[in-house]
Amino acid sequence: MAIRDDNYESIMARLRREMPSLAEQLDQEVRHGRTVSEKDLRQEGRYDERASRLAETELPPLGKSDVSVIPYTEDERFELVRESLLTLAETMFATRRSALKVAVEHEMETEIHFGDPELEVPSRIDLPDETERAYVALRKVRGLLADDRELHPEIF
Repeated sequence: MAIRDDNYESIMARLRREMPSLAEQLDQEVRHGRTVSEKDLRQEGRYDERASRLAETELPPLGKSDVSVIPYTEDERFELVRESLLTLAETMFATRRSALKVAVEHEMETEIHFGDPELEVPSRIDLPDETERAYVALRKVRGLLADDRELHPEIF
């Protein structure tokens, strides 16, 4: 199932359960809206609507250097989710792969231990396992977003 087979709210509900911090960041961005220039408003055909609202409230019209905030469209909200998930998955994989490469090149242990053994039971990360899991996650994210490959081939 591709991400566009579902509606934005159900995708966000799932993200809130599985990745609450990412979901909160996306919610904040969507609530804030996107910033556009006066020129962009004209190109999108929204300038007249905005100009009449400003006139009704007796505010000056937008100038060429002014910016305005408008809500994201449904497609733009999907794009935010898509870009966020891809960036997260790509970063997870790239950082783990780089750490593993450095460890192997310098003949270091590929299992990393965190914490002070005198104060707590240390946590551990096995770099080969973590790198493989991150790769699987990246492939899964790309698979979920497969419908967007034709629209944005530059990121795949």
